[in-house]
Amino acid sequence: MKLATLKKLVFEKNVLSFLRLGGETQSLYRSAFASAADASGLLTLLQESPRDSHSIAHALRIGPERHNALLAWLDCGLGVGELALRGGRYHLKGKLSRLLARPRNDVTAAMFAEVTRYHFDAILGAPARLRGGRPYTLDDQDGALIARSSRILEPFVEEAIDWAFTQQRPRSVLEVGCGAGHYLSYMLKRWPGVQLTAIDMQADVVDSARAHLNAAGLKAQVDLQQAQLFDLPPPPPGQGYELITLHNNFYYFKSSERQALLEHVGRLLAPDGRVLITSSCQGGSPAVAALHLWWTLSDINAGLPERAQLMTLLQDTGWRDIAHRQLLPGESYYGFLARRPNPTL
Repeated sequence: MKLATLKKLVFEKNVLSFLRLGGETQSLYRSAFASAADASGLLTLLQESPRDSHSIAHALRIGPERHNALLAWLDCGLGVGELALRGGRYHLKGKLSRLLARPRNDVTAAMFAEVTRYHFDAILGAPARLRGGRPYTLDDQDGALIARSSRILEPFVEEAIDWAFTQQRPRSVLEVGCGAGHYLSYMLKRWPGVQLTAIDMQADVVDSARAHLNAAGLKAQVDLQQAQLFDLPPPPPGQGYELITLHNNFYYFKSSERQALLEHVGRLLAPDGRVLITSSCQGGSPAVAALHLWWTLSDINAGLPERAQLMTLLQDTGWRDIAHRQLLPGESYYGFLARRPNPTL
């Protein structure tokens, strides 16, 4: 490089400032590649054995007309150090890719995918969407992926379920939003004989929960269906569910719907039945802030609830014996438990 070129880079283009950001940009490239490689199945493929590009193309169903583009993508993996090429075959090399490829890290991989696919997109796209861009919808989400990533919260939700069951053991439970089906199997194993009904509005989530229950040999013990909560008719007087749970989905409902939601839940409950809500609330970590941003940019246009706001909403809709717990220490993740609303309100 000529001295004149170096001077232009340093004094005119301020290249030193870019070099200071070198580590940050490298992390972005690495994260983008590893996330895409995981979602495509490449990491799982290379975890099994090293492969050449033609074997990779066949496994990923990439036609020969796109082979050059595949090589360019794999070159990105080589460039950021996540892949290695030896003897014409690609190997996993980087710590991030090797971590995400391990089956025991499935929840971690799903969380990473949620951050890179949804949180990053929300932060990067917020200005354009705020100026009138298309809002997000549930069709923009991979329901099965969200169900997988939400499994990191399982120990905390289980604690909330235990809390609800120790207050008064219910004989019948309606789970609104079945997720991966884990909480259904948890309740059946802890309290055999409990009558379980579960609904979800996303077909892929219902399929995921059904597969989980089938693998556990519990499919026949749960009435699992794709349905909207508001489509469920109230039971005859004196009947209904003894517990209704909403785990990590209260913010799927618009602000204008949340009062009606709590009122409808109350109508589905048996006398003295209870509702259990577990939810992230505003004011937490960067991940919670990004989750709140995504939902405010969606057609729901409400975001995460505030803890005090949700408590007030329960009071205003007539619920009794309202209690809440911080389930995740140091994080704005709470459980809310309340008894059936006063029918006179």
